[in-house]
Amino acid sequence: MTRAALTLFALMGIVLPDLGPAAAQVPAQSSTQTPVQAQARAPADAAPAFELGTVTTNDGVTLPIVMTYPASGVNTGGAAILHLPDGPGINAVQPNVTSRYVATGLARLGYTSLSLEPRYAQSYAFSRFDDTINDVRAAVDFLQVRGFSNIVLAGHGLGSLLATRYMAETADGRIKAVAAFAPSTDIAEAWRASMGEEKYWATVESASKAVSTGGRGEFIDLGDGLIFTPASFLDWYGPTAKTSLTANMAGVDKPLFLAAGDRDAAVPKGRLERLKAVAFLSKRIEIKYYPGAGHDLTAARDPLIADVGAWLAKLGLAPPPRVVMTIVDATAKDGTPLAGVLYTPAAGADRTRPAILIAHGWTSDIMRGTPHWLGQRLAQRGYTVLAFETRASGFRGVVKGKLEDIPQDIAAWVNFMSARGHGNLVAAGHSTGALWFSYYLSETKDTRLKAAVYLAPMRDMPTHARTAMGEDRYARAVLEAGEAVRDGMGSSRLINTPFPQATYEEDARQPMVLSVPGSGFTYYYADSFLSYWGPNSKAVHTRLVANAPIPILAVGGSRDPLMQGAYLIQFTQAAGEKATYIFYGGATGATNSFDGYETRLTDDIISWLRKTL
Repeated sequence: MTRAALTLFALMGIVLPDLGPAAAQVPAQSSTQTPVQAQARAPADAAPAFELGTVTTNDGVTLPIVMTYPASGVNTGGAAILHLPDGPGINAVQPNVTSRYVATGLARLGYTSLSLEPRYAQSYAFSRFDDTINDVRAAVDFLQVRGFSNIVLAGHGLGSLLATRYMAETADGRIKAVAAFAPSTDIAEAWRASMGEEKYWATVESASKAVSTGGRGEFIDLGDGLIFTPASFLDWYGPTAKTSLTANMAGVDKPLFLAAGDRDAAVPKGRLERLKAVAFLSKRIEIKYYPGAGHDLTAARDPLIADVGAWLAKLGLAPPPRVVMTIVDATAKDGTPLAGVLYTPAAGADRTRPAILIAHGWTSDIMRGTPHWLGQRLAQRGYTVLAFETRASGFRGVVKGKLEDIPQDIAAWVNFMSARGHGNLVAAGHSTGALWFSYYLSETKDTRLKAAVYLAPMRDMPTHARTAMGEDRYARAVLEAGEAVRDGMGSSRLINTPFPQATYEEDARQPMVLSVPGSGFTYYYADSFLSYWGPNSKAVHTRLVANAPIPILAVGGSRDPLMQGAYLIQFTQAAGEKATYIFYGGATGATNSFDGYETRLTDDIISWLRKTL
């Protein structure tokens, strides 16, 4: 390869791999590690597992991926590392690329990695750089579907530019941190400086004319196979190209890890410090230089892996203890089959601690929302958790379900847990799930339930419907439902009437930050509508909870419209002297689903349980 060609690759932050030892042969890392790392480490002789697959972007491009994970299996409780490789011709399985040896090393610390081959690896000549944002999004979506809620972007060379460009463009909240190994140059500026002003502008002018005439145009050859169409050249190297790492770094508001070898010609002395200076949105930035290491950082692979692991641990992204998830079944007294998921610590159930039963919210089920993330997090902290379904689970269940049928479903699951030796049970209900538990306790006085945690507890449903619908519309809906039940059509006549979001008078004790109220509608058969929303319904939560003489923790947030009017305070007062509440307030307070509050909420629940039971 010519010196000129090597220079061009270096300008893009690309160094072709040499024939060093295979990354799969990385030895066990040094013993210098945080306690969290030590806990997460797999046995030294446990080789990581690999899977090859593909992801498809929303614009129809199929891209190869490599999943690398611990021999013990994928642990979705920790962070997933999404590796973005260096420039054209580089893929995730080549020797001495960080996306291979760092992923392998992190797997020994308990992390799962996904190494992506973006479209620039093969089709850079025809692709816009910004098109690769679709590539990253497809990989992030894939990891989310696999169960990861914390994702870290780790880009090497050109991959670091893609990582920062993705964050500047999308501000994707699923990304918790960004690592840049041997950060890329500012590509257009670097090529312009290398070629000189005259040649740069001549090439830009030629490319612009070709684009204006339509068609592909003649390739622009930068040497040694690095060719571009006029359109792709302008996108990568033109005066308006978005390929400046420095410019994109200014848009990253996540923790950053910047690493480079001190023998890397593509990362001159002071480059990391300059990048840190422009990343003013990031509150936590760590810089590491590795003596004797070049662009591929293989001379420092062991300390690099150890440092990345320590950085992730400091950010609270280390893999927590594993959880065993088991699909279980129960049968209600009337023969209705029910499903649930049992979350158990990998070390086994600790029956000296209370076991927790989680009831999901309205229209939900055990496959989505609160049950999974809360069950998983509580089990990681040593608690056995059962997330269960009732006959009213899911949208179809809501359409035809009745409140009066719920107690036998909950009783089946309480019996299930008692039969497994759990004597102290805690109810945890989200929204309508909280109402179900209150109704169950009011009807049965089951002493096996020792305490209850209510997340965004449902309001008094008849009053809520009347407030939202207005007196006239509510009265007509009740009349229609009553006539249907009278005529024997209670389980088949659909009550379909407007049901807008209710608004309540503000209360200074509980400041809310809410969006404009939205429209809505009913979707219940007549007997279901009357069971929950009718004037004679038993779904009056403040009355039901007063009949549950156990300790209660109620939790809500300032962005949940059901909490408006200081309802959380009113609900807690109705529950009596054994009840308390937590309110996540402010402009960024909790929503009904507690998105972004998962860890904090889990900590608060455990703290309350330890003080209460």
